[in-house]
Amino acid sequence: MDAGHLENDGGRIIAASLNAASVKFGALTALSDITLDIEAGDFWTILGPSGCGKSTMLRLVSDLVPPASGNVEILGKTTEAARLAREFAFVFQDATLLPWRSALKNVELPLEIGRKRGIKIPTGDRTPLELLELVGLKGRENALPHELSGGMRQRVAIARALVCQPKLLLMDEPFGALDEMTRDHLNLQLLDIWQATGTTILFVTHSIPEAIFLGQKVLMLKANPGRVKDVIEIDLPLPRDIALRETPPFNQYCSQLRKLLEEC
Repeated sequence: MDAGHLENDGGRIIAASLNAASVKFGALTALSDITLDIEAGDFWTILGPSGCGKSTMLRLVSDLVPPASGNVEILGKTTEAARLAREFAFVFQDATLLPWRSALKNVELPLEIGRKRGIKIPTGDRTPLELLELVGLKGRENALPHELSGGMRQRVAIARALVCQPKLLLMDEPFGALDEMTRDHLNLQLLDIWQATGTTILFVTHSIPEAIFLGQKVLMLKANPGRVKDVIEIDLPLPRDIALRETPPFNQYCSQLRKLLEEC
């Protein structure tokens, strides 16, 4: 596919395109007729009731589950081709670090695997050491996972995801198990990372305030089967700080999204 097919009418690059995509597990339709264009460099958050297919949507985009109908493209490639080209990376709820490897060695792991398999891995301007500094772990490079807090382990996981310079970062409730203060800190840090790298982000959350605070756009899914309820553009200034959550515009978005969620 040539570059022209990657652009929308405004001339911006489309990072992920879903065209009438559906997912089925046996007789169960998990997602139905999802049609979206996600522009490169955007930060989308995904909300919806339990069982609406938020995580399934990320797995569809990441080639972990196939579409039953429709299609998905990442930067004009099939999801399989995009996966093989390391166009995207996935950060799960659990950091899934190897316990016998230091923070630095965990970040380096995708590069090591690529070298052993003879796969050319794209790397960015930042080394694994610099990525750990970017996520706020300078000085903890040699710490083992059990020596790090839950928030620190998730930061290592984010650095590991960024080491191959993905153009799309998929995040499935990565901060859901953390305490509120740690979560707020990592929200701020993630926004800094997004602005520093320009990576497109799709971020699943159950938290309305988190969805608004992080997202440029909030995708609301409804359940049975999972399908698009609405896409809400968040017109709040960048950079953002925690005080934004006390402002009337932020609270208006909270009310709007809570009402939409109740309708799902």
